[in-house]
Amino acid sequence: MTSSVESGLAEVLFPVGTDFTEGAKLSILFEQYKLFVDSSEKLVARRQTVNTLFLSIIALLISAAGFMVKDIPQQGVAFAGVLALGLAGILMCVTWRTLVRSYIQLNTGKFAVIHALEQHLPAALFIAEWYALGEGRDKKKYTPFTKSEVVIPVVFAVLYLLAMLGSVIQRFIL
Repeated sequence: MTSSVESGLAEVLFPVGTDFTEGAKLSILFEQYKLFVDSSEKLVARRQTVNTLFLSIIALLISAAGFMVKDIPQQGVAFAGVLALGLAGILMCVTWRTLVRSYIQLNTGKFAVIHALEQHLPAALFIAEWYALGEGRDKKKYTPFTKSEVVIPVVFAVLYLLAMLGSVIQRFIL
């Protein structure tokens, strides 16, 4: 994070005019820190739930498309069904990817605030952890899951496109 962003964050995080004794200030700051770390953990749990939900929906749509191709004797109905499910699947993938990116942005913001709070606590645990992980620059120390997490919906969208293309080729060319 750039120093201008850090100083702007510090100004927002620590407004002028709040006056506490040093002991009370540290105690209150620590309680706020714990609350914010808990909020960050809940965000990760929600993100995992959203990923599971979208993965389940996408698997269901793929299964339904497979059923249509295999078990519906009218080719026109199966063709229309595969196209409809393919479009629905692609829309789900776009929505899923958008939500994943939003969660990544929210998590990044939360950790910026956590790091700013740690500047005023006796120990900066998350900053130290990030340092120990090479600050994300050394792939041997840390490879973020978010890199693959944003690619998964794209892979499924491509699979839906291929299924739709295969259905079009089977219907009109073969």
